[in-house]
Amino acid sequence: MSIDSFEIPNVFRVDQVDAVVENNKIYSIQLRCPHCSALGTFGSVVGGLRYKKRKAISSSYDIVTAAVRMCPNPKCCGLVFTITSSAQETLSVSPPELLECSFEDVPAAIAATLKEAIACHSAGSFRASAMMVRRLLEELCEDAGVEGRTLHDRLKGLRTKITLPEELFNAMDELKALGNDAAHIEAKSYAMIDREEAELSIELAKEIVKARFQHKSLVERLKSRKTTGAA
Repeated sequence: MSIDSFEIPNVFRVDQVDAVVENNKIYSIQLRCPHCSALGTFGSVVGGLRYKKRKAISSSYDIVTAAVRMCPNPKCCGLVFTITSSAQETLSVSPPELLECSFEDVPAAIAATLKEAIACHSAGSFRASAMMVRRLLEELCEDAGVEGRTLHDRLKGLRTKITLPEELFNAMDELKALGNDAAHIEAKSYAMIDREEAELSIELAKEIVKARFQHKSLVERLKSRKTTGAA
C-alpha cells in the first residue's frame, strides 16, 4: 500500500480517530536511522494513535498507526515519527530515511554536496537531487584542477587528469545530462526525473567518489597491516 491509495494522500490528515494504542501493542519495524544511518529495529517509545484513512477506490477505510520510535543504537537514540498501515507497511518516516553512503576520505566540499543530494532525495525533491549530483561533477573537476568554459569541456579534460574506469567517465556524461534536465525546461534528454532517476544518479555518484577517493585509501590501509619486511 502507498499513500496514493488513500482518498486524501496526506497521511498526517486524520479521517477518523480509532483509538490510543498502548506502547506494548505497537509492533516494531525495520528502519535505517536518519540520524546515524544504522539499520535497526525501531520500537515505540510512548504508545501511539490509531486512526482511519478512507481508501480512494472504495468507501472502506484502512487503519493506520502513528507513533514516535527510538533508534536502537545506544550511541544515537535518535527519535523518528512513523505512520504505518494495518498491513505493517511503513507509509511515512520523519525525518526521512537516507540512502546509505560512506564519506570517509572524501574532500569536504564534495562530501557536503553528496550529502545534500541524498537529503534532497529523501525529502522527495528529485530534481534538486539531480542538480546537486551535477554540482558534484563540477567539484570533481575543480578538485582535479581541470579548467574549461563549460562542464562538458571540463569533463572531457578530466579524462586526462585522473584514472577511472571508462564506464564511470561515461556515467558522468549521463549525470550531466540528467542535471541539465533538472535545471532547464528546454533540456529533454530524460522524459522525467522521479525517485528512480534521482536514486540511480546518487548511486552512480557514489561509485565515482569511491573510485576517485576511497579505493586507494583502502589499499593503503591494507598495506599498513603487512608485517615489517614482508614482500
